[in-house]
Amino acid sequence: MAAAPTFPAFLDLEPWPQGSFHFETALPGSKSLTLRDCAIAALADGQSTVRFPGEADDYWRMKDCLRRLGIGVDDSREDELRIAGRGGNFAPGRVELDVGQSAVTARLMLAFAALRPDETVVDGHISMQKRPNKDLVDALRTLGAVLDSSNDGYLPTTVRGTRSLRGPVRVPGTISSQYLTSLLTIAPLIEGGLTIEVEGDLTSKPYVDLTLDEMSKFGVRVENRDYRKLVVTQQVYRAGVIDVEGDASAASYFAALATLHGASIRLGNLGSGTRQGDYAFLGLCEKLGARVTRAAGSTLIEGPRQIATAFDGSVDMTSMPDVAPTLMMMAPFLSRATHITGLATLRVKECDRIAAPTRELRKLGVSVEEGPDWMRIEPLSASRAATPGVVEIETYHDHRIAMCFGVLGSLLPGLRILDPGCVAKTYPNYWRDWQRARNVSRR
Repeated sequence: MAAAPTFPAFLDLEPWPQGSFHFETALPGSKSLTLRDCAIAALADGQSTVRFPGEADDYWRMKDCLRRLGIGVDDSREDELRIAGRGGNFAPGRVELDVGQSAVTARLMLAFAALRPDETVVDGHISMQKRPNKDLVDALRTLGAVLDSSNDGYLPTTVRGTRSLRGPVRVPGTISSQYLTSLLTIAPLIEGGLTIEVEGDLTSKPYVDLTLDEMSKFGVRVENRDYRKLVVTQQVYRAGVIDVEGDASAASYFAALATLHGASIRLGNLGSGTRQGDYAFLGLCEKLGARVTRAAGSTLIEGPRQIATAFDGSVDMTSMPDVAPTLMMMAPFLSRATHITGLATLRVKECDRIAAPTRELRKLGVSVEEGPDWMRIEPLSASRAATPGVVEIETYHDHRIAMCFGVLGSLLPGLRILDPGCVAKTYPNYWRDWQRARNVSRR
């Protein structure tokens, strides 16, 4: 396992020099794919190999949880993880799992625990304890598991499951697609299979597509009836070798940097074949004048010489909420106000990703309005952009808040990022790669 970098208590960012430059980098392995592949491999029959996993705290938490459940996990080889799947059987006895801040791991482990007859306690970081799981908890109860939560669905949650789970089950689609992902992942192991009915419109459909794709790589097929009903027959996950591509959410920061700086940035391990929904962020950069060349295994973003444009109408981020904070950091440099919609799920992430960036942007003199599921961000005045002085940016234990303000800090002087180490959740080397790009821009 790669050693986690160490971080100072704060990080002062220095703006990048103006002028075009070319930078190439590989992205960390996709967090979304890594966690899904690890979980499915643990449920498969036999040994699977996950290559190029995304080294980050979420991944390390997943590995620790699987080991505590009795799954053989071998990470002795660089860029490779071997998982000895047990077909849904786990070690006996009471088990305590710490998911850290990993919401995907938390939801998957709640579903895994529903398959264990013995007691499982799922807990995590204080920020994870504030994130709701009630609809998933209720769904697992409907299937036949016994779950006890001290705060109506929040962690810590104690689960006593059974291998006699039975469906069907209904879940709301408006809170988190991760609920559906966790149910889909265990569905092939349920005797007689599982039919999942989705109430209302499903948010973040691309993340469900991602789950279905990874399940198919392990030999499981799901009948998807327009995201209203998903039918999974009883099947067996087949062990195999899976390659993890670069993280499309991480790509958004470099795409934004290229667009704002008129730079050329090539991402070496993410290409046109990806099914990650956040890859669509590059289309927003194209609307701002960037040129994007999508190849099979790489992506090149070439920013315009000068951004003097804005979006035509509001920008709906319903299908890619994780990269909405990146767009928020581009908005102050556009020629007119940016209205961003489809943000409802951001209220229940690692922090409130509407209120938190609103608060921090206002510190910098940016005019921001917020609503239940929208933001309106005005252009930053030229006088404020040149104003000296240090402004401390609170990151709220949220990796995406820290990384998106790295985009702003490449143009605006005086930003001090508090708790920069929170990026270790998904991208431990973010600040190193940010500085590498800055160093290239200075040549």
